[in-house]
Order: sequence, then structure tokens, then C-alpha cells
Amino acid sequence: MTSSEPAEARRLARAAHEAVIESGDHLIQELGLRDVPDDDSDLTIELDLNSRITNPRGGLQGGLMATVADVVAGRAVFAGVPSGSVCVTSDLTIHYLRPLTVGPGRARAHVVQRGRSRAVVNVDIVDMGTGRLSATCAVAFSIFPGDAAAVGVLET
Repeated sequence: MTSSEPAEARRLARAAHEAVIESGDHLIQELGLRDVPDDDSDLTIELDLNSRITNPRGGLQGGLMATVADVVAGRAVFAGVPSGSVCVTSDLTIHYLRPLTVGPGRARAHVVQRGRSRAVVNVDIVDMGTGRLSATCAVAFSIFPGDAAAVGVLET
């Protein structure tokens, strides 16, 4: 394998990802997440509940709640990093406090710290139908400069 093959593979993967996003067929888009204006957070998104994403007791699936937290936290971090940088989730801790059963679910992200190479975000997820806190999360990210992917820093 030449040194340019991983870079070409990443370029092709990014192009395929962008094509899926452009088509509207990405799983995250199918969830119906929407941005919500909120002056008290760095980013807030909502998700309506439906039978495709709830468990047999009518609550939002726990894994999807973690996914929503990861998405809102990642977008909040990514909005403040230099162009071309790559942000990857390095840790996600979620505490489920009560089921999210009425909806919509609202996830509020607060960037606690954003440095050159790491960021930490707190996310609270509230069941807006009941006004109760359903989960609280801490999400950490590793941040790589735009040239890191080009020189193979992200290789495993």
C-alpha cells in the first residue's frame, strides 16, 4: 500500500458521505432532527417521537438518545474549530434519568471547553411534553487540524 492510498480512500469515503447527505438519505436526516433557536445554549435540536424510534413502553430508545446527544455536541464543537479540522467523539457518558415518552425531545448543548486538540460538551435532553429532564450527558472530542488527515495522523 502506498502512502497515498489511505488519503485516496478517505477522499472517496468523504465524497460518498457528502453524496448521501445531499440526497437526504442519511440515517441522521431520517430521524428528523431540527435546530431550535435557544439563546441559552451553544446549539439546541429537537426530535419528535414516533413508533419507529420508541421502545415497547413508548420511550425513546436509549441508543438514539445517546446519538442525539453526540450529534448536537459534535455540531456545537465543530462550529468553533478551524476550517478543515476533524472532530471525533472520544468519550460519551450518559445518565438516563427518566423515560422520554411524550416529546418532542430537546437536546441542549453547552460547550464547556474547546481547545486546540480537545473539547468537552455537556448536553441535557428534556422531554418537552412533560418539561422533565430525561438524560444528561458529557461528550468529549479529539480535534485534529485540517492537515492531520493528509499526513495520516488519523490512521489506526
